[in-house]
Amino acid sequence: MSEKKKRILFIEDEPDQIVMISLRLEKNGYEVISAMDGEKGLQLAVKEKPDLALVDVIMPGIDGFEVCRRLRKDPATKHIPIISTTAAGMDDVEHRCITAGADDCVRKPYDSADLLMKIHRLLEK
Repeated sequence: MSEKKKRILFIEDEPDQIVMISLRLEKNGYEVISAMDGEKGLQLAVKEKPDLALVDVIMPGIDGFEVCRRLRKDPATKHIPIISTTAAGMDDVEHRCITAGADDCVRKPYDSADLLMKIHRLLEK
């Protein structure tokens, strides 16, 4: 009997990033559901109950900081581990991600090994 695949919600507004990272995650045994904006991502988090959320910081509408805050505030999603992803050049972006509720932060361009290690670490808790 095979173990159920862990589900990752990927909230990212760049279609190329969704394709590239989703393929990498699926190749490593994860199921990926994606949303291209914060509002849709929040809806999917409640509906799909992912095992982990990968949230881009810079998005139109609701940004990744607010997505993290709302995920942490909602009893239905507050337990979901969150990794923020960012290409932002802000010096304090990691601190801002953690303060907003993320468990970890990964800078773009992605180091695939680092991203996979962080995902694995959070899913094994």
